[in-house]
Amino acid sequence: MLGIVLNLILVSLAVLALAAGTSFYVQEKEAGYVRGYTHLFSIAVFFICAGYGIMGFLPYVDYAFIPRLVGLYGIDVFLLMELSFLTMELKQKPGIRGVIIGIFVLYALLDLIMFGRPSALNYVRYDFHTAYENKITGAFFFHYSFVIVICLVLLYHGIKWYKSQKNKRDRIFVVEIILANFVLLFAALPDMFNLPFAKKYPTFFYSLAFSIVYFSYWMAIRYHMTFTPTVKNVSQEIFYSIDVPVLIFDLEGAVSLFNPAAEEKCAIKDGRKATIRNLFTLSDAETLRLLAKAKKGSPGKIETKIKSDQKPCSIHYTIRMDYTGEPFCIIGTVVVKEGV
Repeated sequence: MLGIVLNLILVSLAVLALAAGTSFYVQEKEAGYVRGYTHLFSIAVFFICAGYGIMGFLPYVDYAFIPRLVGLYGIDVFLLMELSFLTMELKQKPGIRGVIIGIFVLYALLDLIMFGRPSALNYVRYDFHTAYENKITGAFFFHYSFVIVICLVLLYHGIKWYKSQKNKRDRIFVVEIILANFVLLFAALPDMFNLPFAKKYPTFFYSLAFSIVYFSYWMAIRYHMTFTPTVKNVSQEIFYSIDVPVLIFDLEGAVSLFNPAAEEKCAIKDGRKATIRNLFTLSDAETLRLLAKAKKGSPGKIETKIKSDQKPCSIHYTIRMDYTGEPFCIIGTVVVKEGV
């Protein structure tokens, strides 16, 4: 009966992960590429937990390799997606990124062919539960060498990602992601060394581990986004309705958001390339002083001109803090001096 309970848990986690990823994708339309990765991770976890859960329920051992192959596919996709996510966060050059991911895609395909074939394992039917017994063959060692190597590569990229972050909030977020990956390594040990519980329920530990990693990532992303400049975080209705130009900058001076009044009066044509420096006639020294004050959490006011029409204006700016007490964005209100 324990096997039925464990398989029900896995199937429930599969559905919950897919629902969480889909809701994130639908609701967080301003999350950029993180939105897509969160959904893809949830699909991979669905394949893992649903595949191994269905394998456990299946009474016919001759066909147990099919749902197991689905679970194995989910594992390889999850690890590849995480590697792709980290290289995106590190802003690696497309060529280097393509080579790294390409090597591991080939590795994953070989893993599916070798370790996913029906003869790679012995399938066993217990009371109410189907499991497998590992064959200590080349395919077994190839699979676990793949898992260990890609986890080490993920750890290396995770450390680089940590070092690239400048504020405490982002570093905490990275550490949460890195620590979650150690769950995968430890969860693989029972199956790798054929420990007693793993003999009868070999897939439960690492399927549960991937679920833990995904939900840890999901919660960390949601919490992190609370302190990412989005319209949602600065009150959507007010932001769009007021007739005063409001610009939200990150701490490097790049425009994250702007309301329609700012778009019109500051002549913003491409919001992705807009910065405080190219919208206003601030000198490099003035820009650096403003950003330095902002990074210390100090609000202020600066006199300048709008670059598109040379109209004099003043920028009144305040700083929004995150939960660690560090600045995370600059909210600037532009007061145009008409008739000057």
